[in-house]
Amino acid sequence: MVPPTARATPVASKTLALPTQVASRPRNVALAALDQVRAQVHSLMPVVAGGNDMPWLEAAYALGYRPIPTRSELGAGFLANGIAWESGRPTLCLVITSVGVYGLMQALHAAFVNRRPVVVISGEVAGVGCGSVQAGEGWDGPSVTQVTRALTAWSFDATTPELAVRALRRGVALAAASQRPVHVNVPLAVQRSDAP
Repeated sequence: MVPPTARATPVASKTLALPTQVASRPRNVALAALDQVRAQVHSLMPVVAGGNDMPWLEAAYALGYRPIPTRSELGAGFLANGIAWESGRPTLCLVITSVGVYGLMQALHAAFVNRRPVVVISGEVAGVGCGSVQAGEGWDGPSVTQVTRALTAWSFDATTPELAVRALRRGVALAAASQRPVHVNVPLAVQRSDAP
């Protein structure tokens, strides 16, 4: 037993209050973009977590989305299909780029032919650039958006913070209006950038 005089006294915790304009303003592109479409999309979000999409996943949790981790991009795509089918609402599907997007193609085809508003968000390598053959921080080859373009109402490489925020907003609107999937591909460096 510890004598009463030897017990630690509780210390009052101090919290720092941020100015309201800083606290209410999202700090990075992923937060800003997901915050702007929150009311238009389903809260469930099938995801395949990887290094190139982690800012999106962190933002999703911070904003109250309900990410559902899946084993593969194909599983995430078909789960997003089902959610969009049942709800009729655009459903975000978060995957890594390159091989991840290629693994999603069968589910993307199903969303296209069955008219399901699935919004695929893929994270690109850290550099600003697009290419499906990746090695470390480099890239080469065609962008994954060239591959998904045939199975989407719109497929876009968002290479600046402004484009990324606008592209996700436009993608959600197009998916809802056309009842077709869309694809927005965003480099990791852009996802982490300060919101415009």
